Amino acid sequence: MKKFGLLAIAVLFSTVTFAQSTTPSTPASTPPAQTPEVKSQMKDLRKDVRAYDKNKAEAKQAVKKGDLAAAKTDIAAAKADKQDIKADAKTLKSEGVAHPVKLADKQVKKIDEKVIKTDLKDVKADKATEQKDVKAGDITGAQAAQKNLKADSKDLKKDVKAARRDGIKHPIRRAK
Repeated sequence: MKKFGLLAIAVLFSTVTFAQSTTPSTPASTPPAQTPEVKSQMKDLRKDVRAYDKNKAEAKQAVKKGDLAAAKTDIAAAKADKQDIKADAKTLKSEGVAHPVKLADKQVKKIDEKVIKTDLKDVKADKATEQKDVKAGDITGAQAAQKNLKADSKDLKKDVKAARRDGIKHPIRRAK
């Protein structure tokens, strides 16, 4: 009987608690629509982020090769890009964009993944075309498909390298 009484009191308190809390009548604040000026500033920020990543990677490669003069110039360029990033981020924050650098990094990675997906589709299509031409006995078509396959594979390698430089760990695995 004592347990039942305590259970009834607990239920009573929980219903009173839930009755006092109200749900907000307006939905959570939606981000404001971006103006063309903000979009162009974000595009500039994305370019600066890519340039910064590229200069850092080039400096790292130059250090590995032992070319310290080239590494110094790449580091100086990376520092300049970092200053541009900070300036762009400051203006975008004043425009109302929350975490602009983080947002730009995400957008760069998303663009890289999209490019790799299209490259993978091209490579698969070229392989299928080559196999189809070989089965049909069309040697010239197979050679043309093989040439396209080599070019698309070269583009894929370049894009994978850029994606890794931009912070994607396994670009091909993520694109599948």
